[in-house]
Amino acid sequence: MSQIEINDPTPVRICMKTSLFAEGNVLVFLLKNTPNWQFEDHSPNLQSFLGYSEEEVKQNRIGLLQLVHPEDREKMLKSFQEARKSQSQTWHYSNLRIIRKDGRYIWTELRLFFIREENRVSRFLGYLVDITKSVEDKKLLETFMEFVPVGIFLHKDGKFIYMNEKARQIGGYTIEELRKMDSIYSIIYPEDRPIVEKITKMREEGKGDLITYRIRIITKDDRIKWVQVTSKMLGYKGENLIIGAVQDIDRLVQLEFAKNLLTRINRAMVGASSRAELIEAVCEVFKSSGSFRGVMVCRVKNGKITQECQYSKNNFLKKINCSEIPEKKMLKIKTPVYIPDISKLKKFKQWKKTALENKVNSLIILPVQSGNKIEYIISLYIPEKNYFSKDVLEVFSEIATDISFGLEFLKKEEDLFLKEYYDSLTNIGNRKYLFNSLKKYITKGRKFYLVLIDIYNFRFVNEKLGKQQGDHILKKLAETLDTELVYENVFRLGNDEFAVLSSDEDIYSLLDRIKSVFTNLNVNGKQIKLDYNISVIRYPEDETDQHELFLKAERTLEIAKKEGKNTIKFFDRRKYEDVHRTIQLEEKLEEALKNDRFTLCFQPIVSIKDGKLQHIELLIRWEDENGKLIPPSVFIPVAEKTGQIKDIDRWVILKLKELIKKWQNKNINFNGHTIPIEKIRFSVNITPTNISSIMQLFKDKNLISSADLKLLKKFTAIELTERQSLEIYAEKDNINKLRKMGFKIAIDDFGTGYSSLSYLTELNINYLKIDMVFIQKMLTDKRVHRLVHSIINIAKIYRLKTIAEGVETEQQLKELKKLGCHMYQGYLLSPPITQTELEKMLL
Repeated sequence: MSQIEINDPTPVRICMKTSLFAEGNVLVFLLKNTPNWQFEDHSPNLQSFLGYSEEEVKQNRIGLLQLVHPEDREKMLKSFQEARKSQSQTWHYSNLRIIRKDGRYIWTELRLFFIREENRVSRFLGYLVDITKSVEDKKLLETFMEFVPVGIFLHKDGKFIYMNEKARQIGGYTIEELRKMDSIYSIIYPEDRPIVEKITKMREEGKGDLITYRIRIITKDDRIKWVQVTSKMLGYKGENLIIGAVQDIDRLVQLEFAKNLLTRINRAMVGASSRAELIEAVCEVFKSSGSFRGVMVCRVKNGKITQECQYSKNNFLKKINCSEIPEKKMLKIKTPVYIPDISKLKKFKQWKKTALENKVNSLIILPVQSGNKIEYIISLYIPEKNYFSKDVLEVFSEIATDISFGLEFLKKEEDLFLKEYYDSLTNIGNRKYLFNSLKKYITKGRKFYLVLIDIYNFRFVNEKLGKQQGDHILKKLAETLDTELVYENVFRLGNDEFAVLSSDEDIYSLLDRIKSVFTNLNVNGKQIKLDYNISVIRYPEDETDQHELFLKAERTLEIAKKEGKNTIKFFDRRKYEDVHRTIQLEEKLEEALKNDRFTLCFQPIVSIKDGKLQHIELLIRWEDENGKLIPPSVFIPVAEKTGQIKDIDRWVILKLKELIKKWQNKNINFNGHTIPIEKIRFSVNITPTNISSIMQLFKDKNLISSADLKLLKKFTAIELTERQSLEIYAEKDNINKLRKMGFKIAIDDFGTGYSSLSYLTELNINYLKIDMVFIQKMLTDKRVHRLVHSIINIAKIYRLKTIAEGVETEQQLKELKKLGCHMYQGYLLSPPITQTELEKMLL
């Protein structure tokens, strides 16, 4: 730009006084080069822009610098001085706060042109642009993103531009450090960069679908950490951005890795017929894992250490002198040792040098004992520092114990080991192995569950299909149990009886997995269902003696058999009443579905603007045979876990069909407004995983005719609540189909659980329902208030309507109206009421 030479400022003044600048968000001005940059002239919109009249500006000699926010002034002036020193003829400054007369500040962009007269800058011609809305919208979105309970990131052209606090915590970097990085690859572990490169190439080819993958990252403290990333490409202002969610799965991956090693080693031990074969198999398992720079198994005899077998990259372990290695410490310690950072070792200098040269940074040393003597030492050379957590090291300790156990028994009777401790038909542990395992668990002082399982009336399977097919079913059952119960030990105790040992505290989850195996067993490509009886007993709460423990478990199993098939019995009822109630609740639910014991209540949803009725939400209620009301918060989670929710959802849809047919030609009278029923939507809650089942129901002409379906499309809004990760996303195609059919779609309890911003772009929805927890806290917690405000603003961006749940006070309603919420429901308007009460209210 050429220099601006002005001898007569009149043309500039004439220009800025035109109608072009009479109003709007751009203020044009002429400033004197005085200490406060006094306004000499300005466009007509000065008062609407800054709040000061022209007279006030002149009389008080107000200058632009006086109006700059104190926190911005120093940084702004520094930038200005740098522009002057560089002989620049213009200067631009963004995100500058200007204080108006009323004390509020606005966000602006400032540009000045230096006007020279007689070889000096005497004036500045410039303009301010009000960018407050875009800045505040950005801050609202960033505030919302910080509340999301998962890590969120955004990058463009391979460089980070945003990470929320949850994501930054995973890697330990600040946002400034991330933005200064050359590329996203700076934090990705080198061996995993090809994964990201492949995904980037897919993005470049136009494949913007949601992709989930696992990679390792390098944290700020130089640790290697596993994360799970789910990302998607978005187009924004003509540019391609990558938005994604990141989860820290480091502990999970490490545990999976260690547990997998434990399982593979135990299986390798079963196949070993000699001690040498066992050691070789163990070494091979560690080697094939691909996670170690080296594996060394040393024999200990008469206080001397010699290599038995080894594997290492570049064969560096062959060069090691066994007389000067850390493994010598094991002769005195006799417990597993983890050296998290080899570089900090003061001894074993030559060994340390060799290890570090071969990219070994930490070391696990496992003693393998026979009796009280160490017979072998297993060393695992690891490339990462500080890699394994305490939980993982405990698994490695268990690996060492199990290897010791295997060697001890092979030493006594190598030829008889398999016959003595493993079931010959199914190749899983037998009754004797169970008792040895019980002894081991008890000796370690570990808390555990003993679960006994009986196949209900299995003799009829043998009689119907024959002994050979019966044996095949037993093999498949044992194999499937052993595969599905990864972290548990499975045994066969008799013809149709199995046992499971588990240290998992979540016994209910374990029982669900066992039940799933029995009800969905794949035999020769066909799914078969086996009935069962199960008993559960705990150590040490129920019994401390292993024989008494087993006896009590057997007696409890007998009680379960007497009560009929598919019965689960816990030995101690008092401390596990909740578990029993859940199991009993499953049975009661089944009975309630058969006998139609459910009822519906209704709650109006009205417009905040004019009070007109918009929706009526259907709420299910259950009164048991004793007249006791069981709240949905108790039975719905159980129904979802057992699959009974499908029948409940179908029941609600069919009841709604009858209600719509009854009301379809009526008028509604509410709050002084009379409207036809066709203006109202009936909202029903549907579990996302049941959408396919509901769509099948719509195709069943015996239950829902074409005319019925037409009415349902016209009158129904389907509310979806996600209780498990990716439930809604997994059903996005069916959800969009429902929307195309004419159903309205709402995301219920948005902002809680697993609800995701990605749904707003991926799904064709109509409403966001704001959870009542936020409504109740919004007037007392500023952060929650900002969150509610953000949800409403985000909904507006996507042209969605918002519904506030649980509104109880006029103050809440008033604030929601101020924030721009569309509808509300709650006790301020009406509690859930019966159909009779609803008809009295509306008809």
